[in-house]
Amino acid sequence: MKPFKPPRALATNALIGVCVLVQAVVTVGGTRLGERLAFSWGLIPARIIAAIAGRTDALPAILTLITHQFLHGGWLHLGLNILFLAWVGRYVEWVVAHKGLVALFLTGGIVGGVAQILSSPHSGMPVVGASGAIAAVFGAYAMMFAGSRVGDRRVLGIAVSGDTLTSLWYLAAWIGLQLLTGLVFNSGGGSIAIWAHIGGFFTGLVAARIWGRAPAALHGEDRR
Repeated sequence: MKPFKPPRALATNALIGVCVLVQAVVTVGGTRLGERLAFSWGLIPARIIAAIAGRTDALPAILTLITHQFLHGGWLHLGLNILFLAWVGRYVEWVVAHKGLVALFLTGGIVGGVAQILSSPHSGMPVVGASGAIAAVFGAYAMMFAGSRVGDRRVLGIAVSGDTLTSLWYLAAWIGLQLLTGLVFNSGGGSIAIWAHIGGFFTGLVAARIWGRAPAALHGEDRR
């Protein structure tokens, strides 16, 4: 059997490229442009709630559920995100193909944004970054490639599979790293949108359940 030759991760590279391009424009434009973009196209929970209530135009506010994913609070914030996307995105893309990866990325960012809105509906501060979107890709990767050896358990009386427990450890590590980076470097000068991470991650878990595990060839296994 011929060894597996992975296809080019076109969607992963394209998503990284868009994020880098946007950050480069912000850097050239300066702090004032960055703030204007964050408040115009970042996700502001109070604005979304006002749009739902009919107090403001709905379309621009709803669009920020997507546009906020491509804005970041600086190069460090962006760098950490694209590092993880470059790592896990290509593996997930091999399983779900280019369109599937883009759909997962955007859906994870939207669900993560909704989760963040529900956690702080009256906040007027913009949420920016692809963390929720990448958390979805990360969650799918955890389910597809973790190869858990943890047995099924009951948590608070609820049956939880070993794969899910392993994936939750991935989530804890991902959020922990984000928090540590934010505390040490104060990336973007703001707080970490925890619920965006959680919402995105669980989106990835659900998507992976639909798509199933990665083929054995992607794990480097002999399929004779």
